[in-house]
Amino acid sequence: MRSSRPVDVLVDLLERSRARGAAFAFSAMTAPWGLNFPATYEMGIHAIVAGAVTLEPEHGEPLQLVAGDLALVRGDVAHQLAHAPGADCMSLPAFLETGAVPGSPRRYANGDGAPDAEFFCGAYLFSGDLCASLLAELPPVAHVRPHAGGSLRLALDLLAREMARDAPGQQTILDRLLDVVLVHALREIFARDLGTAPAWFRALDDPEVGAALRAVHGDPAAGWTVGTLAAQVGLSRAAFARRFAQLVGEPPLEYVTSWRMALARERLRDTDDGLAAIAHDVGYASEFAFAAAFKRRHGVAPGRWRTQSREARDRQAVPA
Repeated sequence: MRSSRPVDVLVDLLERSRARGAAFAFSAMTAPWGLNFPATYEMGIHAIVAGAVTLEPEHGEPLQLVAGDLALVRGDVAHQLAHAPGADCMSLPAFLETGAVPGSPRRYANGDGAPDAEFFCGAYLFSGDLCASLLAELPPVAHVRPHAGGSLRLALDLLAREMARDAPGQQTILDRLLDVVLVHALREIFARDLGTAPAWFRALDDPEVGAALRAVHGDPAAGWTVGTLAAQVGLSRAAFARRFAQLVGEPPLEYVTSWRMALARERLRDTDDGLAAIAHDVGYASEFAFAAAFKRRHGVAPGRWRTQSREARDRQAVPA
């Protein structure tokens, strides 16, 4: 069996999902002001650099954010940012059109006076479905107050500093920094309330099961069996299978199959790779074995699934 590389499962999930900032804005606002954010992206992020901001979900209580705070907003939650609860708000597209600071691609303001609040916003688009379970576990609005000197605080400071200036190649830097912020924010959110975290995230703290999860993600195409995974982490087959199912919520090989199928769907959707290559890369001995396993799981052959997925994507891309 090939040796597997240790990986951070959360980072692996986000990287394979190609979580990237789809939009950025650094705003300097003078009261009174208010902005409507539609339910558009899979996830929005708001970080307060100076002053105070009220975040008001369409269905929920207002949340006061102060300098240093971070809020992750699930994409299905329309919300407002404003100087105070119940403030009159303008649409985000209208503000982006009228409030752009001349000469800057991402800085905005609602006037020339000294701002009462400064904040930056990012919007995530996740390609594919690998993050579906992760996003489903998040609350509509997650409020994080990073610890001074912690990794999340340092990443936010770097992101704010980068957004306050304009330089060549900046979008790439901002994308990478926003990835770092998202990883650290999700770690803090799940760590402070493990009861609401995905089962696999909780299981990462278990020495043996966590090591097994990292091994599977490090080399998903390896010939994993309950026995090889158990040997990898130094447990008997029975003890490992029992502990894995208890912590993750499904048997070890079911998790392996689910992850392989998720990777296969990603390749089918986003590449023109042949079925034989995909089968090899996700751990199947032949194209036929892969096709049979895929049809058992999804009820349709992989080639047909690829066609249907791309047709659905093309329909969504056509303006209404």
